[in-house]
Amino acid sequence: MIAFFVILFGLIIGSFLNVVIYRFPREESLAFPASHCPQCDHQIKPWENIPLVSYLFLRGKCSACKTSIALRYPLVEALTALVFFLTYLKFGLSLDLLVFALFGALLIAIALIDIDHLIIPDSMIIIGLIPGFYLWLSRPEQLLTPQFYGFVGLGFSFWAIRFMGEFFFKKEAMGLGDVKFAAMAGWVLGWDVGIVSMFLAFLTAALLFTIMIPMGLIDRKQQVPFGPFICLGIWLGLMWGWEIIDWYLTMFIGI
Repeated sequence: MIAFFVILFGLIIGSFLNVVIYRFPREESLAFPASHCPQCDHQIKPWENIPLVSYLFLRGKCSACKTSIALRYPLVEALTALVFFLTYLKFGLSLDLLVFALFGALLIAIALIDIDHLIIPDSMIIIGLIPGFYLWLSRPEQLLTPQFYGFVGLGFSFWAIRFMGEFFFKKEAMGLGDVKFAAMAGWVLGWDVGIVSMFLAFLTAALLFTIMIPMGLIDRKQQVPFGPFICLGIWLGLMWGWEIIDWYLTMFIGI
C-alpha cells in the first residue's frame, strides 16, 4: 500500500511537472490560468486531468477540438512515478524519500526544459542545492569538505571544458548553465560520487551520439543539450554511486 501511494503521489507530481516544463521557461504563472488546450483554449476538466488515466480515456486527443495530445505528457507522469518508486525502494518511508524524490522530479523538469529551450534556469539550480544542505545538516557524520570540493571541482572542470572549447574551436563547447549545473551536482553528491555521475553523463552522451550520428538522427554540427545527460548522471550517482565505486575498486583495483 505504501508503494502504491508513493507511485500515486509521483503521478500527481508528474502531472504538475508538465505544467512547469511548459510554463516556467515562458515566465508564465504556474497556477493561472487553469490547464487548457493550447490549440483551442478548452479548459481541461478535473476528470480530464487524471494522470495517465485521462490520456487513455481521451485516446490521446483533446475532448473539444480532437487535437492530438503529445505523448510526452503521460510519459513524464510515468517517469516521475518510476523515480518516486525507485527512491522509495532505496530510502524507504523516510524524509530522505521526500527530499530525493522531489529532487528527481526537479531533474526531470531541468532535462526537458533544456531539450526544449537549450537553457537550465538558474532558479532551478538554486533549488537543486537544497538536498546538499539537507545531507549536511541531517547526517551528524557528514562533513562539508567533500561537498565543497565537489562544488568547486566539478564547476571548475566544466568551466575549463567550456573555456578550452571556445579557445581551440572558436565556438561554445558547453553552456554556462551546464557549468553551474555541474557545480550543483558536486555540492549535492560530493566530489567522489560527483565524479562518477559526470563520468556516467559523458558515457551515456557518447553512446547515444555513437548510435544516432551514423543513423542520421543527429547532425555533427547540431547543438545538442548536455543537461539531460547530467541529470541522468546525477540520478544514477544519487541512487547507486557508492555501489558503482565499490564495484570499480573491487573489480579493477582489488580493494
